[in-house]
Amino acid sequence: MAIIELEKMTKVYGADGVETHALRGIDLTIGEGEFTAIAGPSGSGKTTMLNIIGALDVPTSGKVVVVGQDLSAMSPSDLSILRLNNLGFIFQAYNLVPVLTALENVEFVMLLQRVPREERRERARKMLEEVGLGELINKRPNEMSGGQQQRVAVARAMVSGPKMILADEPTANLDSETGSDLLNLMRKLNEEKETTFLFSTHDKMVMDYSRRLVRLVDGRIISDEVRE
Repeated sequence: MAIIELEKMTKVYGADGVETHALRGIDLTIGEGEFTAIAGPSGSGKTTMLNIIGALDVPTSGKVVVVGQDLSAMSPSDLSILRLNNLGFIFQAYNLVPVLTALENVEFVMLLQRVPREERRERARKMLEEVGLGELINKRPNEMSGGQQQRVAVARAMVSGPKMILADEPTANLDSETGSDLLNLMRKLNEEKETTFLFSTHDKMVMDYSRRLVRLVDGRIISDEVRE
């Protein structure tokens, strides 16, 4: 079953009468449970594509269907609910709340979902243990390494049981060993929980770990390779 359907999607940015075509007629279908990387150089349109799929930006034209919902037909409040209940986000800069502990950061999405406090705590604690941070639940971001912070970000994205994780350059600030550990963790979570993972990246290691590799150049898909 398709979790993402893009048809003839374009994105054009304009300023001072100058148009920049970030995406040019994108057709792409991604099924449930895939572990896919959207790869390309800077300026290829991969982050723009991820933001549109994540309902953080809107296309100039074309159709975008995510978890069965046509995003163009949805109100801003409906899009917020879609993001909250169906999508998890992992960013290059971690985007953790500095004053919160690891446990509180992971709880944050469930707080917005109004999950009861005790259930929230238990699920957050269990998720941190799954990503290997059970002993750091009371540490704040500035007391953790970059790799540990990104694992908190993975736990936060996964804890509410989303249908899909969108990860924008998740290994960009990590050394190769830490990045490899993180990718092994995410692939394990993908296999065990059947959560769809979609990456934007120019990191060869992420490309090598992906089970499907879609390459973008100048806003166009130039190849789409499925691996075993």
